[in-house]
Amino acid sequence: MYKYTCSISVFIWLLLSAASALQDKYREPQGTNNWFIEFGGSGLFYSLNYEKLLYKYEKYGMVGRIGAAYNPSAQILLNKITLGDNTFIFPFTTSFVYGGGKERLEAGMGFSLLSQGISQRELIYTAVLGLRVVETNKVYFRISYSPFLRNGEYTHWYGVSLGRNFSTK
Repeated sequence: MYKYTCSISVFIWLLLSAASALQDKYREPQGTNNWFIEFGGSGLFYSLNYEKLLYKYEKYGMVGRIGAAYNPSAQILLNKITLGDNTFIFPFTTSFVYGGGKERLEAGMGFSLLSQGISQRELIYTAVLGLRVVETNKVYFRISYSPFLRNGEYTHWYGVSLGRNFSTK
């Protein structure tokens, strides 16, 4: 019995040592900028986005994001979203982020500007609740719940983002 207890203890000790060694190897990237493509989310179908870290203090931070997308033809997605021909979409959001290490929680709000030429414009108000991960190699991944309000109707929507963290230094 002593043999089994001793070997289980050694196994647990090795497992905990390996886990702490893996955590020690994570080094937070120093970049304050993110470029990413988002499928779904505030850009409705897809969008190319730039995000800037505006403020950071220990585990807290604030980011601002602007994006752009183009929809060349009329489309209906999941019987929820209808877009006309030649629609430009510009999502703007501001979010607060919280967390240590590579995973961070995100909560924010903003709007998406839909434009069909100069005279036809529409604002869609949106929120963002999600989880973001920035790896040591600066790969940026994000999943989010992005509900929006359009024409008085509340629509549940989700997004997945993949991109790169970088610094201008």
